[in-house]
Amino acid sequence: MQPWSLSPLDRIAHYRLHFGPAFLTYEAGWLCGHWEIGNSYRKKTGYYGAYQGNYLKRIAALFPDRGRVLHLFAGMLDTDTLPGDTLDIRTDLNPHPTYCADAETCEGVPLHLYDFVLADPPYSKDHAKNYGTSLPCGRKVMAALAAGMRPGSRVAWLDQRKPMYRKAEWKYDTVISITGSTNHCVRGLFVFTHT
Repeated sequence: MQPWSLSPLDRIAHYRLHFGPAFLTYEAGWLCGHWEIGNSYRKKTGYYGAYQGNYLKRIAALFPDRGRVLHLFAGMLDTDTLPGDTLDIRTDLNPHPTYCADAETCEGVPLHLYDFVLADPPYSKDHAKNYGTSLPCGRKVMAALAAGMRPGSRVAWLDQRKPMYRKAEWKYDTVISITGSTNHCVRGLFVFTHT
C-alpha cells in the first residue's frame, strides 16, 4: 500500500473493521472524533508513561497506509504492535533507541526516510522529571521535523496541548480526544500533514 493512499472516509471505514463503532467523522476537510480507552491499563512494560491499552492498535487501524514510522519520545516502546524506528534522548533505555537524539533538533536523524512520526512527549514539567528529562519545546520539535521530513509526511502528536507550529509548514487536519477511566487526564491526538 502506498503511503497516505487512503481517503479520510476509507481510513474511518478501516478503523471500523477493527474496532466497530468509530466515533469518528470527516467533514469540511477535518477528521475528528473521540476514543474512550476506558480503564484498560495493560502495558507490555512497566516504564512510566508507556502507552495504555490498545492505543497503538487504534493508531495502526486508523493509519494502515502510514508508510515508514518513527516513534518520537519512544521510551521503552515495544514496537510489535506498530513497527518502526525509535528516537529518545535517554541513552540508558533498554531496548536502546534507534536514534539517541534531542527531539528539538533531531540532529543525525534521517527524517526524510519517514512518512509518519508518532510523538508522545512528556505532558508537563512534572511528567518530564519522571522520565529524567526536561520538558521539550513543541515548537522547536515541529520545526526540526518540518526541516527534515518530506512534503506529505505526517506527525501524530499525543499531548494535553496542541504544539505550536508554522502554518506554512504544516496543515493541521485531524483531532481526536482521548479519555481513560475516571479521574485521568484528557489528551488530544493532533495530526499534521507536512506541506
